[in-house]
Amino acid sequence: MSLRGVAKRQQGFTLLELLVVLTVMALGSAGVALALRSTPQQQLQEEAQRLVAWLESARTQARSQGLVVRAKLEPDGITVLGLPRVTLAQPRLQWLHPQTQAVPAELVLGPEPMVPAQSFRLQHLRDAQASVRIGTQGLRPFAPLP
Repeated sequence: MSLRGVAKRQQGFTLLELLVVLTVMALGSAGVALALRSTPQQQLQEEAQRLVAWLESARTQARSQGLVVRAKLEPDGITVLGLPRVTLAQPRLQWLHPQTQAVPAELVLGPEPMVPAQSFRLQHLRDAQASVRIGTQGLRPFAPLP
């Protein structure tokens, strides 16, 4: 049997082909990683959503138990004063992002269903333009304000 007429078949990939594929994959994953990074404004929006849910939970507990409850905003987090420890899972809430800071304030959460109109601001330490205002007009729940 002669091997002259039989063409050699290539088995596997060449080193160049493997390097090209790896380079394309590395560039693609770097692009995805950059696209998924959150901006300071997005970080504050996340904090605001989490904080609004937490404040409304404390406000509901204050109304249901008939207790005078306040929330004290500090630069590094927020503390609920006036509720028994077993009522809320966490009486103190730390910010998710260490660059988040609240302008110090004190909020009234209950026991009346209608609280005074009040608002406060979250800001980003590294980006002075990034801030979110959260507030209520008294009867409605806390929400991010325009």
